[in-house]
Amino acid sequence: MKKLIIIASISAFIFSCEKTSNFPTYENMDVTSEFVLNNAIIISEGDCAGDLQAQTYICFESIVGDSRCPEGVQCIWQGNAEAKFKFVKTDENPVFFSLNTYPAFTTDTIIGEYKFTLKAVTPYPNIKNIVLPRAYKAEIEIEKVTE
Repeated sequence: MKKLIIIASISAFIFSCEKTSNFPTYENMDVTSEFVLNNAIIISEGDCAGDLQAQTYICFESIVGDSRCPEGVQCIWQGNAEAKFKFVKTDENPVFFSLNTYPAFTTDTIIGEYKFTLKAVTPYPNIKNIVLPRAYKAEIEIEKVTE
């Protein structure tokens, strides 16, 4: 009986703990960091970064495709990783967009007063290791532009 009381007390303590974060959850995606304009940030696939003062969020939704030439392989072109993002400004509809790593494709875009530039997608493909779902990270720079 004593063990049962101890286990129940520990369980109650664990389940009463709340997630302590200064960042909100936006539509089941964690806002894990704050972004600073004109600085590159790294966002994990499925996470968001936010500017809490401006109430704006950039979410790395998913990798649409990754055809980059794997390390250890000789390819005829470097390939491309396409990343899908969602930009949200409180009280406005979200804007979905994709950016690419291949320079001939869209690597940046302007939405309202913000310019988004994809700097890199990691991990880089390797013939020995398969990249698991949600293992990608996107390095993106956000600048404020004047209209």
